[in-house]
Amino acid sequence: MHQDWHSNIRTQKIKTSIIKFWTSHQEKAFFYRQMSVMLKAGIPVDAAIRQLKSQQTTEKIGEMLLPFIEKGKPLSNAMENSGKLFSTLEIRTISAGEISGNLAELLEKLAMYFETLQDVKYKLVSGMIYPAILLHAAIIIPAVPLLFTKSVFAFLARILPPFILIYGAGFGVYFVYKTLSKPEMEEIRDTLVLKAPLGFGKLVKTVAVIRFLQAFICLYSAGVPVVEAVKIAGKASGNKLIEKEILKSGKLVEQGFPLSSAFSGSNFLPPLVIDMFQTGEQSGRMDETLEKAAWHLQNDVNLAVEAILKIIPVVVYLIVAFYVATIVFSFYARYFSQINSLLE
Repeated sequence: MHQDWHSNIRTQKIKTSIIKFWTSHQEKAFFYRQMSVMLKAGIPVDAAIRQLKSQQTTEKIGEMLLPFIEKGKPLSNAMENSGKLFSTLEIRTISAGEISGNLAELLEKLAMYFETLQDVKYKLVSGMIYPAILLHAAIIIPAVPLLFTKSVFAFLARILPPFILIYGAGFGVYFVYKTLSKPEMEEIRDTLVLKAPLGFGKLVKTVAVIRFLQAFICLYSAGVPVVEAVKIAGKASGNKLIEKEILKSGKLVEQGFPLSSAFSGSNFLPPLVIDMFQTGEQSGRMDETLEKAAWHLQNDVNLAVEAILKIIPVVVYLIVAFYVATIVFSFYARYFSQINSLLE
């Protein structure tokens, strides 16, 4: 009974983690998009929050914010007092929007930021479904005849070893990742992630740069001081190694260097981004030029995702072919062995 209770708790935690992984960016994107639309339509913040609380997608967010909003607190203050649900980027952007009076426009930029993150996640996960189904089918289907010719135990004996190997490797990777996610290990984790094979490392780096750019655009458009915007956007990149380098550049900005000069020696920001920083400084339209840079990088991400999703099925096909060949070889080896024993 005690073990069953602990098992149920662990299962529930895993389910919650999976749901949170899949829906977190989607919920935020929907929340900010709806808030922007309602504020532009002239609906007050408190009424907008009440309406969003009644919707399933944003019910949790609405429940956390509404008590503070009903007490007359501004939206940024309500977000700050809602635990760890909102990042510094979101709170600072909303706060600046409330002061400047362009809250609806900044809510829309935050929506675009989270939509980009969700889009990459959706494409990768959905692209993995077919290879995963193929791999499972390749293990199960050849073993089905054992159910009729031998027994259920023979069937399980055939399929369990490869499944144990696959899922064991998956849980091993997950365990290592969670271990390296401790604060003191995050930089090591992010260094390893950037060196990941099959194009994953490049994809992670490009996504981190896009996150930095879009976060900076939100903050810069809100009127947040440039130095503070660089620091907050650096943390929003999601990679400690890239954040560390961006913060070094932020110190140069603090000393009076223009952004293009401060970032010119970056190992992570591509030349396109540096050029766009320079163009923005010269034209005075920094947010517009950086949005173009983010758009180009997003196209690079889409191409990288497509390339990865072409490589992975090929790898799965090779694994499946090797597995089937092993079964066939094993069958004929036993067959000829039986013939030889009869002849002897």
